[in-house]
Amino acid sequence: MGKAVAFVGQLAILGLVSFGLHFLLHSISKDLSFWDTAYISLWQIYALQFLLSVAVIFGVVGIGNSMPQNLGYVFLGFLTLKVVVNYLVIRPALEPSVGSDFFKHNYLAVFFLFMIFDVYVTYRILNQSYSPKKN
Repeated sequence: MGKAVAFVGQLAILGLVSFGLHFLLHSISKDLSFWDTAYISLWQIYALQFLLSVAVIFGVVGIGNSMPQNLGYVFLGFLTLKVVVNYLVIRPALEPSVGSDFFKHNYLAVFFLFMIFDVYVTYRILNQSYSPKKN
């Protein structure tokens, strides 16, 4: 469980720093007004991705400890679930009449940032599971 808490701490730091940089970039480029008409706000996107990634972390660490040979399948299951939840959240914004590419691109960037972290966590757990044991 200590590994999961460490990964969640790393994720929190990554999320806060990237949110700050993302907000700063939009402030500098004067794009903050586009968020007034967006489907959900920037902090809500980060909060959703953070919560989904925390679920993936606890699932991957838990399965990595008990059944490391099935970790890849579990990760693919969590990833599929994460994609489905994201699709359900963003589906109203994907309607052709709504169409704000600004929101879609920002959502996709945050989604991929957190997905890359999920892959990193799974990679680390896989390497720890199959590394040779020191006697």
